Amino acid sequence: MINPQEITRHVCWNIPLLFKILVYVGGLGTIALAVWSVYQRVQIWKKGREEDRKDNLKERLIFAAKNVFFHTRILKDQYPGIMHLAIFWGFLVLLIGTILVAIEADVPFVHFYYGAFYLLVSLALDIAGLVLIIGICMALYRRLKEKPDRLQPEKAEDNLILYLLLAVAVTGFLTEAVRIAAQGFPKFELYSIVGFILAIPLNIVGINGTLAHRFFWFIHMVCSFAFIAYIGYSKLLHIVVTPASIVFRDRRSYGVVDPIPDMEEAESFGLTKIEELSWKQLMDLDACMRCGRCQEACPAHSTDKPLSPKNLIQDLKEHMNDRLAKGKDPEECTPYQKISDDVLWACTTCAACMEECPAYIEHIDKIVEMRRYLSLMEGRIPEELNQTFRNMENNYNPWGVGFANRADWAEGLDIPLLSENGSAEYLLWVGCAGAYDDRYKKVLKALVEILKAANIDFAILGTEEKCCGDWARRLGNEYLFWMMAVENVEVLNGYNVRKVITACPHGYHTLKNEYPQFGGNYQVIHHTQLIAQLLEEGKISLKKSLEGTFTYHDSCYLGRHNGIYDEPRKILQRLGLSLKEMEKNREKGFCCGAGGGRMWLEEKTGTRINYVRCDHALALNPQGIATACPFCLTMFDDGLKAKDKIEEIQLKDIAELVAEAIK
Repeated sequence: MINPQEITRHVCWNIPLLFKILVYVGGLGTIALAVWSVYQRVQIWKKGREEDRKDNLKERLIFAAKNVFFHTRILKDQYPGIMHLAIFWGFLVLLIGTILVAIEADVPFVHFYYGAFYLLVSLALDIAGLVLIIGICMALYRRLKEKPDRLQPEKAEDNLILYLLLAVAVTGFLTEAVRIAAQGFPKFELYSIVGFILAIPLNIVGINGTLAHRFFWFIHMVCSFAFIAYIGYSKLLHIVVTPASIVFRDRRSYGVVDPIPDMEEAESFGLTKIEELSWKQLMDLDACMRCGRCQEACPAHSTDKPLSPKNLIQDLKEHMNDRLAKGKDPEECTPYQKISDDVLWACTTCAACMEECPAYIEHIDKIVEMRRYLSLMEGRIPEELNQTFRNMENNYNPWGVGFANRADWAEGLDIPLLSENGSAEYLLWVGCAGAYDDRYKKVLKALVEILKAANIDFAILGTEEKCCGDWARRLGNEYLFWMMAVENVEVLNGYNVRKVITACPHGYHTLKNEYPQFGGNYQVIHHTQLIAQLLEEGKISLKKSLEGTFTYHDSCYLGRHNGIYDEPRKILQRLGLSLKEMEKNREKGFCCGAGGGRMWLEEKTGTRINYVRCDHALALNPQGIATACPFCLTMFDDGLKAKDKIEEIQLKDIAELVAEAIK
């Protein structure tokens, strides 16, 4: 039986002392260079403003570990997900193996690299190397043959990195194979399965000597050092930055926008200089690896608008380098030289980009900061917004209907006012659409029927309610939002409101996630959540079952922003309707085109987003389309009219369907 001590290899077999010295010097030098380059990037991020992202650090680390090691988000896109997983794990196992070999070679009195452990490590490293090569080949095929639009335009470094990593893997196997052949094919080296198999043809053609071994070993080391040195000067930086970006992600709902500090005393608003972004927002720019998932998911980009979330982040990164790395004058170097106004106004703030991004980059807050600058500092806003802002300033709603008429929709419905009752279990937040839009008034009336049928104690504010301010904030008019939010919170707190029902995802998001910034802390529930709960608890009973095939459109601010996907679908199923899902649904749902203030802007470029979404629904040949948002309802109504389908397809809010079933 062979002695386990003999089942090993000399780590630096056949390597002259001079080569060893060069390896140590080169290795330490390239590692130092990589560390220095990362340090330089950190110093750039530190020029951004302070922001606390260290809360719940344990949860943050666990979440990041799951995403990094198991690729939970990356694998949602199957081919590139498997490709990257193969490269990641192949590289990681080889890195761990290299560290073990270095310990064996360089740490005195430590000897573990023999026997069963040696065989296990040899097998693992060969499998990992093979997996790495497969992943690289998948990536090269995708870039050279398939050439998906989202990867364009390519940079020279994209393929260079893949070729360099491929060279590291291949020369590693060649070095191993020549060593095995030169040592006479020891039987235990069968565990180095790839190297052993490769050694056979190399031996046949005479590539089996010490000179060939040294040659491949030297090339392998040069390629490895080049790869390490390149980390801080290419998108390989994401190896370090992307895990950090995930750790320090915003744990709040998507799209929560922070207020301008000291609003009344501030001398500037929005992004005037790149260093006014937070350190995490600057880190985001380095975390981007240009995979293009955000671009592919973006409804604006999909309908030929000038916005590409990927290009936006890359343009900001280029500006960051010009301003903070190269030190260009901020008066001559501004973000708006690289990013046009049209790009910024095209965004619907739907968060599809953020849902797809493997690095958890936050796009919306950067766009809103730049819109704030355009709105409040430059006055460079689309012409139609002038009227919208005036309407909000004068009548507290974007339609501009007199604020004294805000409660007219409720005439004859016997709905109590908080000013009369003094208190109620729930405040029904009507919202601007419920108060002023003729189509959505019907939805509010249906909701009132349901609440009364369930004996819910509720009241409204009537003329004391103002626009929640969502549109103003997303369009960059933070001052207008601040004014309405502060006044609304004062009224709500004055009545000691604790529970709020909304029929609008935008109002839901704003009251739930952003009013706490102004002292408004409420238990906010969307009407689909409440209806699902009432049905589950038996507090409302369905008198009849509805018939027909419906599809449901996920509102971005209800779904992606706040994770409410199941309740609307459960309601439709309880009603007896057959539910067909559009191809883009739930987390991958496609925006209706109204969000981010786009409801009040004309679409002058490309295809209208709501037309595309209508096509998604019509492709299912449904009898009806269900929504849970006033603005989604409006956009579908416009789209169906444009396609001459409004008479054929039922377009209903979920509350209307439930109200019909309980009569």
